Amino acid sequence: MTPLSFHLNLALLTLLTFTSAAPFPLSPSPTPALKPRKTSPGYGTLSLTTTGPVIHAVIDNPPINLWDYKLAHDFFSFLSSLNDTNTTTKVVTISSANPDYWIAHYDIHVIVAADPVKPPANATLIGQQLISSRTLLATLPVIFIAEINGRVTGAGDEVAVQCDIRYAGPAARLSQFEVGFGLLPGAGGLQYLVKLIGRARALEYILSSRSVDAVTAAAIGWVNKAFGSSEELGREVDSLAQRIAAFPQQALAAIKARVNVQRPSEVDLDEDLELFNQLVDTDVAQAAGQKYLRLSGEESGGAFELDVPDDIVQISS
Repeated sequence: MTPLSFHLNLALLTLLTFTSAAPFPLSPSPTPALKPRKTSPGYGTLSLTTTGPVIHAVIDNPPINLWDYKLAHDFFSFLSSLNDTNTTTKVVTISSANPDYWIAHYDIHVIVAADPVKPPANATLIGQQLISSRTLLATLPVIFIAEINGRVTGAGDEVAVQCDIRYAGPAARLSQFEVGFGLLPGAGGLQYLVKLIGRARALEYILSSRSVDAVTAAAIGWVNKAFGSSEELGREVDSLAQRIAAFPQQALAAIKARVNVQRPSEVDLDEDLELFNQLVDTDVAQAAGQKYLRLSGEESGGAFELDVPDDIVQISS
């Protein structure tokens, strides 16, 4: 395996994983009334505000909210801060400051040997932080609500589907585009989509690399609900977050832990990652990655990126 492959650092993950058997902290239930938000500096590409036991995280990593070394570090650091038995946080909402993108996709430089990420970025660490973030989203006794109103592609969708609840607005476009590179979704997207939308639909969208809008995504189960405006989306996410946070933390944690019995197995998730690592090293994937970087203007957010995944067939021709 080359250094480009991002095998899971089991020691790191073991340290970070919050098992469902661990005791969950208790805190008095807040009143249902909305509380003033308090703003904190956040984590660079994430700005944070709090409303009682609810944290509102806003992704802002111009130009396309790329899952690069900055967002990978900040997202993982934020989730790690919640891995604390003394936390009073019950709900986290995750939205975007960019109207065109929620999280675009993985930094393609990570997988291209001929044009790798530049220091201080570290390809292996970016991958490890994605996989560790995936595990923390699933196992932390905190409820994560994705407020999606923009493009969600590849690794971005893999983060979205591993949130506990997904609400989508009129600009939402969800997709897995890895097939265009000769790859498969390797960070959980494949297994979670099968659980969410069923085998046949998962095959349809993963094999064709077609995107779905909010209404379609809600109809098939990719997201919970679709909303006709960004304002309505924001109001409904805030309302749901506050209502959930009004209930005892021990109940929220216990319910999430038991529902997690139905999540994909770690064995299947690890096998997807292993196969992704093998395919990344092939000539097909390397050539496709180089072509993507050229056509996208180095992931600069131009017309090509805006049309992903519809134009992803261009890198396979």
